Amino acid sequence: MTRTPIARLALAASLTGLALAGGPAMAESQYGSGTGTITAQAKVNLSVTVPKLILLRVGSTDTTVDTVTWTSALSIPGVPTTPVVGNNTNVDWNGAAPTVTTTSAASTLTVYAWTNAGAGTINCAMGAWAPLTGGPTNADFTVTATGTLPHPGANLGACASTSFPSNAVATGTWAYSLGGTPAGWAANTYTNTITYTAQGI
Repeated sequence: MTRTPIARLALAASLTGLALAGGPAMAESQYGSGTGTITAQAKVNLSVTVPKLILLRVGSTDTTVDTVTWTSALSIPGVPTTPVVGNNTNVDWNGAAPTVTTTSAASTLTVYAWTNAGAGTINCAMGAWAPLTGGPTNADFTVTATGTLPHPGANLGACASTSFPSNAVATGTWAYSLGGTPAGWAANTYTNTITYTAQGI
């Protein structure tokens, strides 16, 4: 069979491609030759990829969102009298405003954070109160931190990005306290959610 020059070139190119594809991979190669001390060097590049990871836990170990609950207690002056459930109950009220105190059964949460990123930060953001008005404000809630994980802001009205060290577990407790003027709040149940965000850069 007679091959045209173009066909012969195409066949040669195909055979060359197959030879290159099936050949060994080329590495750095040197040689030394002569008298006295001779050397040959070859280099190998090493590459290790470590993915970033960040962990954050506030409160319980399960997936339930913890709720810190306060209950107000009222006392009627002049003889301090705690109201009981019922209607038309006699009381020796002297006309002064009742006193209102708030207490929490459990207001301290355990916290942990860890990252291997170059810098770790934690921030907080408040949602909207429901109902929106009539009750406490974000700034009425102060948070006292112990340990190596600071709370991002001294109160919930002043959330601010706060750093924590990398490659070390930051841990501690956050204790929530409620201040403000509960005697001026309208009777209701007020709820809100704090979202904490840990970030590694």
